[in-house]
Amino acid sequence: MKRTILLFAACLLGLWLSASSAEDAVSSATLDIQSVPQAAAANGTGTAVLYFSTDDTIRAAALTIADALQAEAFEIVPEEPYTEEDLNYSDPSSRATAEQREEGARPGIAQLPDTAHVTTLFLGYPIWWGQAPKILCTLVESIDLTGKTVIPFCTSGSSGAGSSADCLRDLSRGEAEWLPVMRFENGTDAETIRAWAKSFETEAKDGMKMTIGDTRVQVAWEDNESVRALSELAENGLQVNLSMYGGFEQVGHIGQNLPHRDSQTTTQAGDIVLYMGNQIVVFYGSNSWDYTRLGRITDKNAQELRELLGNGNVTLFLEAQ
Repeated sequence: MKRTILLFAACLLGLWLSASSAEDAVSSATLDIQSVPQAAAANGTGTAVLYFSTDDTIRAAALTIADALQAEAFEIVPEEPYTEEDLNYSDPSSRATAEQREEGARPGIAQLPDTAHVTTLFLGYPIWWGQAPKILCTLVESIDLTGKTVIPFCTSGSSGAGSSADCLRDLSRGEAEWLPVMRFENGTDAETIRAWAKSFETEAKDGMKMTIGDTRVQVAWEDNESVRALSELAENGLQVNLSMYGGFEQVGHIGQNLPHRDSQTTTQAGDIVLYMGNQIVVFYGSNSWDYTRLGRITDKNAQELRELLGNGNVTLFLEAQ
């Protein structure tokens, strides 16, 4: 009960952001996507991308994800389309602002998607006044998500995703697994979005999950002998104690040597590498040395990685399924 009250308060608080975040009221980040793929029809993959977009931003991200996974895409179209005046965040009486202010607002949807055949559902939306638009509340209350994996993603001009996905999860019908929300910030390019989407496909194929401290992270694993050996080592779970080093990485001994093919590598935040065949390194900064690439964390930006890895030693846990 206490958690529900706190979450409800967080949802309400998200509606009343400071003036410095006003550009996120009814706007989205500008993504670096030069060519937007065509929407795909239902094709039996079991994966679908549902999205609500009043400009090209979320639409571009959603169709890029669908194209990367060869998944179907479905746009959530309101019964009453939003006009430019409706989206005028500087007007406190505009439709979008009024809907976000009203807890029980549930804008109608022209046609609900058929998700009976879907097992993995990507759910995309812009941030409006710190939350998902209320039409997303209509959606999750109207479709049955029982047994599905829901992967939320969003865009905003500057503010974070906040409690937007948590609020949708708590309103949703049916028991589903909700993964952490991904926010695509200004300038995110198509390849970054595609890599993030395909990391779920890669994880399912390799069957290896990574947790850092108490935080589950999404990883796009390399297809090499080092990753295969690491996956075998993690069959019964593998814990690695990492220590901060150099102000840009966390490093820890695996406990045995793995096959490796080191080469000169310049790393970026999120890269995971094997060092000297027996140490795993996770970067929250950049370095150049001889490493074997293992993978890359795809659901955290540079600032989030620094917050996760740059404040003291952490424990890494790998689990193969």
